Amino acid sequence: MSDDHIRRVWTEDELDSALDALNADVRADEPVLAAARAELISTIEQGETDVTTTRERAPRRSARRWLAGAAAVGVLVAGALLAQTVSFGGPAPATAEAVQALDRAAAQAIGAVDEPVGPGRYRYVATHAWWMGSASPEGKEFAWLAEHVQETWTPQDPRDEWLLRQDQTGGRQWVIGTEEEAKAIGLRTGSRWPEGEWRAACGDFFGESNCEEPGSWQRPTAQWQASLPTDPAALYERLRADAPANDRGDAALLTYAADALRSGLIGKDLRAALYQALTRLPGLEVTEQQANLSGRVGIALGVDDGDRRHDIIIDPETGLFIGERQVVTAWFDEFDSGTVVSFTSVTTGVVDAIGVQPAG
Repeated sequence: MSDDHIRRVWTEDELDSALDALNADVRADEPVLAAARAELISTIEQGETDVTTTRERAPRRSARRWLAGAAAVGVLVAGALLAQTVSFGGPAPATAEAVQALDRAAAQAIGAVDEPVGPGRYRYVATHAWWMGSASPEGKEFAWLAEHVQETWTPQDPRDEWLLRQDQTGGRQWVIGTEEEAKAIGLRTGSRWPEGEWRAACGDFFGESNCEEPGSWQRPTAQWQASLPTDPAALYERLRADAPANDRGDAALLTYAADALRSGLIGKDLRAALYQALTRLPGLEVTEQQANLSGRVGIALGVDDGDRRHDIIIDPETGLFIGERQVVTAWFDEFDSGTVVSFTSVTTGVVDAIGVQPAG
């Protein structure tokens, strides 16, 4: 490697001196600087070699790559200071293409017929997922997509018994490294994701809730759905109020909406209203017209949080939510921009008995 590609790491004192020189006539907001320093230090100190998946935590920025580019932090913090005094306007609204796609999906949802779950029958929801696992034994990076299947049977009366089944198939798609290299060093590629079957009333499989709780975006009970506003603008405000304020910005709102849609329990009217609410989401755009998730094809709409893009996939012909994916949009760990770090395909149906899969 030539000297042109070497970046010397700045100390904190050097960084402060550079900022003082660069912004001698600007009064720095100490909380802003403290937050920037804390983010840098926290990122550099992170470093895990255990096997994990993106379901358990989001991919971390590589400490090595952060250290290599640390000399640029002064420019980034200076930009943050400039932004305190200069306004460049708010984030861009959803694109016209995204709005058109969501309006079409909402119209299809309104015209759809949700198959009823009668007495003794069950709503079946299957999530076929590929989640990222990673490890760095002895300084060598490995990353792979591991195949998971999660199935849920929900009765007509939620107070009755539900069934959850989770399996790891053993399927892998290697992103960094190979199967042969992993076996050669004895790398275990299993996940801590639990496998097996669980049965519980109200879907309370792990003792985290009870039948009296009203529900949430992550647990969209009928009671909770009935409490939501039906007007798309009001529903968007409710979504914004409920989604956490974090460094993912507006991408967190799309994640919350996906949580509810992924459950397979959202009725067609609320599904349509939620699609129309998302037309108000800043930064939302169509990222692929023909996104293929395990053979199911739909239109992908996503929001970029600066590191990753979270896409939801909708079948434009039926208005059904059929899956989602996360794609790297900036260097992130050892992943190049455009790397898919997780994707899922969601299938729903109604069956006559618990534990039975839909025919076909």
